[in-house]
Amino acid sequence: MTHAASHRPRAARTLGHGLIVTALLVLAAPASAQEQVDVNSATREQLEGLPGIGAKTASDILRERDEGGPFSTFDDLQARVPSVTSSVAGKVRGHLKVGAAEQVVVQEGKVVSKEVVRKVLMRFAGEPTIREVQERAITWVQVHPEIADSWRTRARFNALAPRLTTAGQGTLDDDLRVVEQTGEADVEAKTNNATGRLTVGVTWELDRLIFEPQEMAVAREAVRTANLRDRLLEEVTRRYFERRRLQVDLELAPPTDLADRVRKELRLMELTADIDAFTGGWFSEKLEKAGRSPY
Repeated sequence: MTHAASHRPRAARTLGHGLIVTALLVLAAPASAQEQVDVNSATREQLEGLPGIGAKTASDILRERDEGGPFSTFDDLQARVPSVTSSVAGKVRGHLKVGAAEQVVVQEGKVVSKEVVRKVLMRFAGEPTIREVQERAITWVQVHPEIADSWRTRARFNALAPRLTTAGQGTLDDDLRVVEQTGEADVEAKTNNATGRLTVGVTWELDRLIFEPQEMAVAREAVRTANLRDRLLEEVTRRYFERRRLQVDLELAPPTDLADRVRKELRLMELTADIDAFTGGWFSEKLEKAGRSPY
């Protein structure tokens, strides 16, 4: 009995030491394995606490996230936020993750709020806006209204230019005679008598300041250019929003039938190619820079 009792305090001390070590390990575990921060939901304080990200970079990330929507990939983050350089990305990559965009939950029988609609549309905020696409299409085909205005201005100034006229007249007499020299060979002598006059005249047709006939041709071309511009904007706008509606349909109600899904995906590619044709390939380049696959 005495021998067994003498070992109890030592066993208790050993058990106590083990519990303390285990507790220390548990407390130290979070410090050694820090949980990653989601860039699509992180606060300013969370971002500033990450290595390599200061106050400016955190502000840039939050501003781009609010204006351009959630980031799709880490490469998308780097492409849209210039202050996230390669050096910064190397430091923060292990501490930052890019989570999925916020899911939209709509309960049956309830009115869909504007906020819910905004969340759905913000998923595509990283893509070029309709205004950007329209401006690029106009630049690509060169149908700016300013071009027609310059035509009108040049036609108007054309009336101020003088008309230059020239006229000339003259005579040319050839006289050939033989000069006889005593004791020597005869010599032929030739003389040229030329007279002439060159007249240069400058005239202004002042009536053309009131009406310039070329302005009618310019006006017809301006109307044709304006009609071409209107048709171009109509076509590119129609394709842009048809593509966006198809994107929303695939997001909110993805087809369960394989053939239907393939047809819609192909139509999405076709619309992207149409917009590419209007913009000279600019549209797909912008999508790739935003981290989105155009095809």
